[in-house]
Amino acid sequence: MSPTHDGRPAPALPDPPVGSAAPAGMDDTALATELQALDEFQREHAHSPGIFRLAADTIAPRRGALNRERTRRERERRDAAKAAAERERLRARQARTAIGQRNEEGRYPVAVDGRERGQVWRAGSGRDWWYQVDGGKRYLTTSRWEAADAVVCTVDARTEAAAAQRRREEPPAGWVVAPGGEVLERLDVVRLPGPDHGPAWSRPWRVGRREEHPGGRVSYCLEPADVDRPQEGYVLFAENLRRFARPAPATLAALPLAPFRVLHAEEYSERRLLNVSDELSSLSDVDGCSESARRALELLGAVEGGCSADPAADMRKVAALAWELLRIVTDPQSRHWDSWWYDRGNAQHAVRWATRAAERFEEGGGALTKEYRRWLHS
Repeated sequence: MSPTHDGRPAPALPDPPVGSAAPAGMDDTALATELQALDEFQREHAHSPGIFRLAADTIAPRRGALNRERTRRERERRDAAKAAAERERLRARQARTAIGQRNEEGRYPVAVDGRERGQVWRAGSGRDWWYQVDGGKRYLTTSRWEAADAVVCTVDARTEAAAAQRRREEPPAGWVVAPGGEVLERLDVVRLPGPDHGPAWSRPWRVGRREEHPGGRVSYCLEPADVDRPQEGYVLFAENLRRFARPAPATLAALPLAPFRVLHAEEYSERRLLNVSDELSSLSDVDGCSESARRALELLGAVEGGCSADPAADMRKVAALAWELLRIVTDPQSRHWDSWWYDRGNAQHAVRWATRAAERFEEGGGALTKEYRRWLHS
């Protein structure tokens, strides 16, 4: 028994709730109950001496066996549901299929939805069967019904491909296909034709930046225009932009306004506040920190969006809230063994960046430009 910091022997750990029943003989409820009990036991004694050895020698092997059994059952249920769905789709296709009488060439016509679309026939003297759709290439299968089902699948695939091509040719409602040769400028909103498999048209994209390269090449940095998620953007070169659609005036008015970082890129880059946002967001899920982090993010959002009447004062409040978050995560009563170092590091970064940003605003480095003030109040 290891001594504690004051010299007294540490209390012995109780026996963990490790069951003796074989996982294969337990029902789903028993599996979930024991797994939950093991997790609660390990969290409750996370700071107790000897917990790591006990977890490695006793808890982890039992938890692994229980999880393997639960995974096996989930996989079996998933495979059974998938097989049942495929059988249902096969019955639906067979209900649409009719095999006619053999003709003079030894081939059986196959009708799909009452219309002849292909033929099936035996491959020589063997057991394999050929099938052909609309007079095209022939393909080999193992049985007559499998060949007839392949005819239906091929017809459905071609029908869906033709429908998708028609959808790509027609722009979405509220959008107009741009004539060829048009170039894009910053803040333009477009939708692009989709791939062969997938949606006919992409989501709305906004041109955040237009760059010219040596040799006359032009590229566009695109960001989603329907949500503020810059991490989902990408770069598209002008030579790959052969066809696109522009929004009608009513459609454009219904889209969210361009975010501050795109609308006023130079001013936004001068503020350099995103590092504060990242740290505050990561602390918003920590016990005891949610309210202070939420308030700090609200103030920071107002400053970044240009909606703050006094950016310098609001940044001082953000810095004060960051210090409060650091105090909370370093309180010995609130430490959590598996995330304490990470949370403390985030809080220290938040304090450093928020304090630096507040100082820059005090010096006038983050003041709103006259151009942006006019746009804000227009």
